[in-house]
Amino acid sequence: MNSLKLGFFDNLIHEATAAVITRVLEAHGITDIELITGECKDLILELTAGKIDLFVSVWLPDIHADIIQSNPNFKVIGNLYQPSISFALPKNFQEHVGSIDQLITASFLHREITVCETLQVFANKIMKEYGLIKAGYQLKSIADEETLTHYQEIIHSQEPELMMLYEPALFTDSGNFYRLRESENIFIRKQKAAMLLNPNWIQRFGGDLIDELEEMMLGNQIVQFMENAIRNQGMSADEAAEAWQRGKLVVRA
Repeated sequence: MNSLKLGFFDNLIHEATAAVITRVLEAHGITDIELITGECKDLILELTAGKIDLFVSVWLPDIHADIIQSNPNFKVIGNLYQPSISFALPKNFQEHVGSIDQLITASFLHREITVCETLQVFANKIMKEYGLIKAGYQLKSIADEETLTHYQEIIHSQEPELMMLYEPALFTDSGNFYRLRESENIFIRKQKAAMLLNPNWIQRFGGDLIDELEEMMLGNQIVQFMENAIRNQGMSADEAAEAWQRGKLVVRA
């Protein structure tokens, strides 16, 4: 049997989740696994070309809808956690801008918005929905981890720049930024982190494994704990997955 090629976006949330799924697969006898990551556009091209057998994970039904549209034959499996997206600004601007609609007339804000490359398509859609493109805003997409570093710099310096945050992630609770209200209710629709399985592997996985993956629920808190363990406690993704598996995943002060 050929090795299973497991793809994931190049950020810590997806790397940690992929490490957990790898352990589940190994427990079911699928031990020859090749991990594949890299730039978002390259991963999607490989997925569409059938060079990735299992992708962990995409955020559905809205955030990564374009990936599903390009790969309609892939089987969607599971609900690992519930991601969400929001626009945010440094706290210094809370009295001036409270909602996304007000961004149009907020002339003091930088017009370039840096977003994670994995969220670019969805971000572009949101900006069009709210008329932000017509108002002069433009997107700059860079690697996810670079984006998070950039956001940390914005929050620290209180620069007048819009951020597109996702959860679960590095930025959850902070008194140094705030999330904007929205009028179109685009962000409030519930999302799920799902896996995509190449149809050629459905029979090889078998019903028991697919059922286990369908029912598997990590939850946002566990994913956040895993990211913290990798980012702040020096663990590898595999070590964080092992800590989860053994029930020893904790947040150290």
